[in-house]
Amino acid sequence: MYSACLYCSHSLATNEVIEAFPVGRRLAFDGAKGRLWVVCPSCQRWCLAPIEERWEAIESCEREFRAARVRASTAEIGLVRLREGLELVRVGAPILPELAAWRYGRQFSVRRRKAIAVGIGAAGLAAAGSAAAVSSGLVSAWIGLVAMGVVPVFHVTALAGFAAYSLVDGLRAVPVQLDGKTVRVYRADLRETHLVASDTGAGWGLRLKHAYGRTVLTGDEAVRAASRLLARANGAGAAGYMVDSSVRRLVEAPSLDAFIRDRARHADGIASQFALRTREWNAAVEESPWSAGKFDETANPAGLPRMEPAMRLALEMALHEQSERVALEGELAPLL
Repeated sequence: MYSACLYCSHSLATNEVIEAFPVGRRLAFDGAKGRLWVVCPSCQRWCLAPIEERWEAIESCEREFRAARVRASTAEIGLVRLREGLELVRVGAPILPELAAWRYGRQFSVRRRKAIAVGIGAAGLAAAGSAAAVSSGLVSAWIGLVAMGVVPVFHVTALAGFAAYSLVDGLRAVPVQLDGKTVRVYRADLRETHLVASDTGAGWGLRLKHAYGRTVLTGDEAVRAASRLLARANGAGAAGYMVDSSVRRLVEAPSLDAFIRDRARHADGIASQFALRTREWNAAVEESPWSAGKFDETANPAGLPRMEPAMRLALEMALHEQSERVALEGELAPLL
């Protein structure tokens, strides 16, 4: 039984209502398919519970759900709140848009609120610094003498706040498992990481730039790594209409596999063209002393952060569903 989120490592908290599974403050369950999730209170991702801890807990959740008053429901999804504030989400057989609204709408909304809060804080520091800088040139001489000691403090504080935020954001890395080892992917690395077409596995892979070099991942490794990195690229969240647009793209695709393969082929083509232009330009730079300089590889238009926002959100959803399907197939393999 795990106690931390599988995606952001934040604590999942505990509950005393479901004795068979005392983890989490919001649990989602699907009795028909035998699935139980813990919803992370920080990133709102749904963490699939281990199979050996699932069945008795699902039965307990079903009993508690039936005994409680439903607070919200649709055709196939219901929400109840139990004692201690524990929430249960009961999943029936919903169509994709309905399930996506419950699973991802809240998640992206929380990310969006956090991003707005950080932006307002940074803007407040900037405004304070700007106002202080302007006032320092307008105040009278005798007030200026006093302001000379105070105004620079505000201005330096604002600059320091921006510098600290940029430094922290740049240093924040996503840990990715690679051949049994943990490598860190920073913001600059993420801009050089993109999907590629592949003749093996599911027909796609991930060209990963990390602190130690570059690696092409395929299969389960690619699914897990891409899912975590897209969550980082989509860290600013999205409004409801954007989530709806992303879900429509998934619904219009023949399947989740086909959607991911199509995105990989598209990104691979863009990356190949960019690499060709980069080689040609850099070769010309070496021959001519008058050129502007070499291409910056982080400007790769196929990089995950540079994808169309709605498509990037849809890809994160598809990969999350894909990773769960892989896990479920692994559980069922011994029974086939």
